[in-house]
Order: sequence, then C-alpha cells, then structure tokens
Amino acid sequence: MTAAALVPPRPIRALLLRYLLLLRREPARWVDAFYWPLLDVLVWGFITIFVAERGIALPNAAAVFLGAIILWNLFFRVSQDVSVSFLDDVWARSVVTIFASPLSMAEFVVAIMSLGFIKVMLTLVAVSALAFGLYAFNLFDLGFALLPFFANLVLLGWTMGLLCMAVILRWGGRWAIIAWSLPALLMPFSSVLWPESVLPPFARAIAQAVPANHVFEGMRTLLLEGRFAADRVVLATALNLLYLFGAAAVVAWVHRIALRRGLLPKVH
Repeated sequence: MTAAALVPPRPIRALLLRYLLLLRREPARWVDAFYWPLLDVLVWGFITIFVAERGIALPNAAAVFLGAIILWNLFFRVSQDVSVSFLDDVWARSVVTIFASPLSMAEFVVAIMSLGFIKVMLTLVAVSALAFGLYAFNLFDLGFALLPFFANLVLLGWTMGLLCMAVILRWGGRWAIIAWSLPALLMPFSSVLWPESVLPPFARAIAQAVPANHVFEGMRTLLLEGRFAADRVVLATALNLLYLFGAAAVVAWVHRIALRRGLLPKVH
C-alpha cells in the first residue's frame, strides 16, 4: 500500500480543513475540548488525594480514579465532536448547502469523525500533562493496554455521535440536548468509577452489552491484578464494530428519508 492510498479523498480533506479553520477563527469552540476534561481531572485528583490521606485501602487509587476519568472524558469528547460538528451546520443553516454539493453522506461522516479524533488527541495530551504535573500520575504507565482501551472508547464515541446526528437529522436542532445526554446515559452501565459487581442484576445485564463496561473493567483488572483481560477487550471490540456499522446504517437510512421527504431545509 502506497502513502498516497492512505490520504483521504479530496472532499473529506476539504471538509476537514473547513472545520479546522473554524476552530482557528473561533477559539470558543475549544472550550469543550479542554475545559471540562481539565476540570474533571482537577476534581478527581483532589478526591484521590482525599482517599489517600484518609488511608482508605484502595491500591492504585490515582490510576483507578484519574485514569478512568481521563478515558471517560475522551469517549465523551469524541461523541460530542461528531454530533456538535453537525449541529454547527444545523445552527448555521448550511446543511442544505453541504449536501447540495457532490459531497456524500459517507464522506461527511468520515470528515467529522476525523475531526473528533484530532481534537481528542489534543485533549489527551492536555489532560495527561495536567494529571502528571499536579498528581504525578502517568496515564501511559498502562503501557500497550492503553491502545485497545483508547481505540474502543473512540469507536464507541463515534457510534454515539452518529446516533445523535441521526436523531437531529430526522427531528431537527430542537433535539440538540441529545448530543450531551445520550453519551451520559451510558455512564451508570460503564463501570467507570465502580466495579460491575456493585450493579443490581438488571443493570449488570445491560452493562454486558456496553463496550465501555468491558474497557473499564479491563483497565481495573490490569491495575489491581496486573493482568491484561484480553477477553474483555475482544468482546468490547466486537460490540463496538457491530454498533458502529449499525449506527452508520441508521444515519444512511435517516438521510435517505430526509432526502425523500424534503426534510433537509427544515433541519434547524
């Protein structure tokens, strides 16, 4: 495979450049990428210090709390970057203009997913530096395992972002709240700050179908037992790929409905 084959098609590059130029011109768009993740690291860093000072028996408390919060924020940011990028076009009333161009829905989706990945990498650098500078916690001590954990949360974030986008495309910008609320709905079932074992039976059954649950349980297994839970990672990856293809199919379906019924001019 040549290097040229790895370069995305011109429409995707053009749309990605458009969003990156918007970020440069409007610094306020960076607030979600840094403000909430950095604030969460500060808050949970202090909680970690409190736990350590009280002598509460929790091995690797910094990694358990801070590592989980950093990874959860990365998932949340990826999801929001997909849905909010689409919302920006909805609020600017440029949806019709975009899809009246030769740009396909698949190219649009790849562009905003790529934008989310670029932004979340910058977020990762910022929150990791803050955690290391203030609390001497190095997220990269997780080693190779960090890669599948991170990749699975990115895949899940893309899935949730696409589902939010489908809802907004079908019912309009008045459903913008879903961009923030739908990803948060997964947190009780994702075992971010508590083990799966504390969930009631019905919630535990739901958690088995949530890829993030297997990611965070796998992370805790690594930190507390020193064992890489390959079965958790494989299950999370399989679920994520299934959900991502399903979400992409939903977006394509909703897009066809919008075109057939002339809904695109009404998406605002």
